[in-house]
Amino acid sequence: IVISILLINCKKKENEGFKIKGKIEGNFKKYIYLKYNNNIDSTLVKDNEFSFVGENENPVEATFYPSSPKSKKMMGLAPFMLENSEIHISLKYEQSDFRGELTEFLKLDSISGSKSQELSTAFNSKMKNTFHNEKEESIRKKHLYNNLLEFIKTNPKSILSGKNLASLNNFYGYLDSNQMENLYKLIDTNYQSKKDLTTIKYIIKRRKLLNIGKIPPNIILPNQNNELIDSRTIKAKYVLFEFWASWCVPCRQTNPQLKNLYNEFKNKKFEIFGISIDKDIKKWKKAINEDDLDWIQVIDSLNTSAEKFLLKGVPYNILLDSSGKIIKINIKPKELSELLSVKLKK
Repeated sequence: IVISILLINCKKKENEGFKIKGKIEGNFKKYIYLKYNNNIDSTLVKDNEFSFVGENENPVEATFYPSSPKSKKMMGLAPFMLENSEIHISLKYEQSDFRGELTEFLKLDSISGSKSQELSTAFNSKMKNTFHNEKEESIRKKHLYNNLLEFIKTNPKSILSGKNLASLNNFYGYLDSNQMENLYKLIDTNYQSKKDLTTIKYIIKRRKLLNIGKIPPNIILPNQNNELIDSRTIKAKYVLFEFWASWCVPCRQTNPQLKNLYNEFKNKKFEIFGISIDKDIKKWKKAINEDDLDWIQVIDSLNTSAEKFLLKGVPYNILLDSSGKIIKINIKPKELSELLSVKLKK
């Protein structure tokens, strides 16, 4: 009996933890870094090979870094699904110019031994062949829901169920609160990250407030001349509520596209209502002048919009029809242009 117990314990210990055996293609002769959860580990690459050992209770998304994760410099990273098994990984390393700076890039070339990674690859492949290859919005919505439903029902304990539901619906506004709740009920929450669960609950709460067909909260804020503008007084067939800030890089990068779009459709019953969450009024006005924005602008320096619209950040937008009802959330300039071309040029 004693010998049997010892053998069982030895077998358990052999199976516990993860062992990563890696190869890296390229001129990489220094430390490579592995980050998962709040753990950061590193090892010296010798003859283009490296290894890591450790243990994690459940599968988790991990990332390889070409330099310290604590560094503030720009890097290309290689994410993958880490679990307690023997994992073989091949990476590619290169250096190239990015925005005038020599930047390091790591790319995942191949991986075996991680069942979670296989699940992730299979799901992403299905999304590519269905959702991402479809242009019709109503069909894309069906693909997104059906793909998530199939994956979650089959893998309720996989951390990827919560991760996919949170990340995809944080980026796309296709699924309503009822669909989100139906999918959430199928997940085994004991195996999900707290961050993903918090995000899912937040999205459900926000979509109950801002579902397609809902009328959003009213906005009364001052413009550049300190005159109060009431969003209910804006009369147009389509109105875009565009939440932004002068310090928001993606917002400023999108402004030229919005300007071109506005110039094309402003005389065809289309209006943009810019709501800035800037605290510095001077920087807000300067950004408006620099980007030459000629649509309605107001500033929410106290960020009351965060509470009213459950905003977590900018850029964020809501497209309304003539009755003031929401018809799109976070619509991209290209998609908005296509929609307006059809609706306003008839």
